[in-house]
Amino acid sequence: MANDNSLAALSTEKIIKRRNLLKGVLTGFSLMWLVLIALAVYFYVSKSNAKLFIPLAVFPITLLPLFLQLKTLHIELKKREQK
Repeated sequence: MANDNSLAALSTEKIIKRRNLLKGVLTGFSLMWLVLIALAVYFYVSKSNAKLFIPLAVFPITLLPLFLQLKTLHIELKKREQK
């Protein structure tokens, strides 16, 4: 995998920094998603418009590449700890 080679070239500090950045981005998006769910429920109750839930159902799928990258970083850090 080409991505593994680029991670092997990075220092441990840079990998940890990237991991922390991804965790922060995912936390921010998760909080935003919860707020959007609350707003969708509010608008559904007030205006009976269920169309608002469609983007909310798709939103977590858009974050899948971030989760995969975070998993790859975690695996690389585990490899380095074992050495």
